[in-house]
Amino acid sequence: MHRTIDPTILYFGTPVALISSLNQDGSPNIAPMSSAWWLGWSCMLGLGSMGKTSDNLIRTRECVINLPSEKEVTHVDRLALTTGKNPVPEKKLSWGYRYELEKFEVATLSPMPSLDVKPPRIAECPVQMEGVVKDWRPFGKNVSANVFEVHIVKLHVEESLLEGMGPRPHIDPEKWRPLIMSFCRFFGIGGEVHPSRLAESDFVKLVTGGNGSR
Repeated sequence: MHRTIDPTILYFGTPVALISSLNQDGSPNIAPMSSAWWLGWSCMLGLGSMGKTSDNLIRTRECVINLPSEKEVTHVDRLALTTGKNPVPEKKLSWGYRYELEKFEVATLSPMPSLDVKPPRIAECPVQMEGVVKDWRPFGKNVSANVFEVHIVKLHVEESLLEGMGPRPHIDPEKWRPLIMSFCRFFGIGGEVHPSRLAESDFVKLVTGGNGSR
């Protein structure tokens, strides 16, 4: 039997991303978030409009979407309730947020240069996507948020996660262990629960250059 409910949050679980961007003075900012999805080489990001990252993406139109694995969870958690916005918006103050300029130091993470965009990548993250903002707009009902359409221009992946040699290797899903946030709590993923007919289809073989997904 189902119940009709009205929860305080509607956040069923997506991979955690660390969005790096540049402040007005050129210093880097990092924002943890988990409202993201991908289609092809484009990504949609949902970000709070009160945050520094929204301001930076609107102003510079560049970012890096860094994906941590389960191993980086403590680094991600150190960024909780921090903001690069000064002064801290009153609403965020009431939620317990504090201003932090040096996000890399707070999270004990290491910046590394990007190739096509100015914001740095995060060295510890096994997946790093350099992106440019194609479009953005206010988003949502009863929430202060913006949605950003980001086009990926460079993809960097830790070699140990790759399968296949050739010009188009792919990520082995049995090795990739994304950090998942569900209802504001951290989770990992277990093993494969069932073989996928889609993974063995001609569609996947075509888009992965004949390698399939395994």
